[in-house]
Amino acid sequence: MARLPDLMEFAHFHDLKIGTIADLIEYRSRTESLISDLGQRPLKTAYGSFTARAFRDQPSRGVHLALVCGTWSEQDTVLARVHEPLSVLDALEHGRAMHSWSLDASLARIAQEGRGIVVLLNCGESAEQLLAQFEGKARSSHAPERGRMDLRSYGIGAQILRTCGVHRMRLLGSPRRLPSMAGYGLEVVEHVAQNGLKAT
Repeated sequence: MARLPDLMEFAHFHDLKIGTIADLIEYRSRTESLISDLGQRPLKTAYGSFTARAFRDQPSRGVHLALVCGTWSEQDTVLARVHEPLSVLDALEHGRAMHSWSLDASLARIAQEGRGIVVLLNCGESAEQLLAQFEGKARSSHAPERGRMDLRSYGIGAQILRTCGVHRMRLLGSPRRLPSMAGYGLEVVEHVAQNGLKAT
């Protein structure tokens, strides 16, 4: 696969224009939407009051939730957690070890900070996947396929964050190799690990 310097030389020689993936994402996110906003309502949790916002994605027709605490401006850096794949067990089992941040810990940290957002991506957990997690076989062949899940849900999560007014964020989670967020107008300032802070 040709790298950018080679492509620039090729484009110059053949008098062609170059567009980056980030440019393409930025254009499509400006002219198209993968999600529709279904509304919002107050939601009382064990960690205080949040505003729950519901979204439906166009590709799978799945419904996703954003739990918003407090308010912020476009310039603010917001504490954020994108939680996927979402399982019913995440709401039932305290301190689940499947994620770098459990749902409980995410909500508690954001409530403590007084401002932030948790995006719950509904990735269509099948009966087999739920049973595998129930039996403690989260890494089995029936478990959610994490790499595939990232690519499928990446744009949906990014557009939900943007719709909720997030531009700069401190992401609750470990650094992961993902496509650039620049095309979505999002910037990850740092990753926040449960045992401290990790700069990106």
